[in-house]
Amino acid sequence: MHRSEFLYPPGGPLPDRPTAGLPRPRPHQHFAGSIRVPYIAPWTGENARQPTITTRLGRVGYGISYADEYGIADRMRGALWVRMPVKPGAGGPLLGRIHALRQRQAMYHMLCQGCGQSTVGGRSDQRHLFLMASTTGQPIAEGDKTITPPSCAGCAVEAALEGPSLGRRYVAVLVEHVLAWGVAGIVYAPDTLVPVPRNNGNEFALVAYDDPRLPWTLAYREVVSLHGCTAIDLKDLTAQTAA
Repeated sequence: MHRSEFLYPPGGPLPDRPTAGLPRPRPHQHFAGSIRVPYIAPWTGENARQPTITTRLGRVGYGISYADEYGIADRMRGALWVRMPVKPGAGGPLLGRIHALRQRQAMYHMLCQGCGQSTVGGRSDQRHLFLMASTTGQPIAEGDKTITPPSCAGCAVEAALEGPSLGRRYVAVLVEHVLAWGVAGIVYAPDTLVPVPRNNGNEFALVAYDDPRLPWTLAYREVVSLHGCTAIDLKDLTAQTAA
């Protein structure tokens, strides 16, 4: 996919976007009766031993691969993805972490990160609501990149109300256009197949879809850029949702 292709412009998804694979909406999932588990959170039963990284010759040259790589289950838009079983509800929730494939699914189909419901058509103006943790409270700017999927209004308000007690701060923004930008992952050195050290303290490197490092990157997160951004006050959102 070209970097300038919209995932979701106003009016809904692109006409050729597949819908047959859309996950079925599900209610909020809880653990121990009261702990609400976000859709994108992983569970302890979803851990798996990772296969050995090897190399292969692809359409754009050499890059990393699995010896038993299997189609779109392992690769999307030219990037090799980390393998994670999909068994929500198995074991206990790992709150604060992200399940790689459900995060990608939420970005691809514009699903709420909290409940997994589609956010397409959730507003009359066809904009999408993004709620993101922030240490500074700085508003989201035009073109900012994120690995955080959108939220429905109800889940955003719940997260915002829980945030202060958990020591978190959030910023919210309404977005007109969402563009597929790239992935966040681990870049491997072509000559040694050893992960390239990160020198800025971040867990993953951000790699655009037209970056020559993409074939050598093991993707953990889908990255999108946000356009047509309008900051929204969480107090106003809470009042609107209550109304």
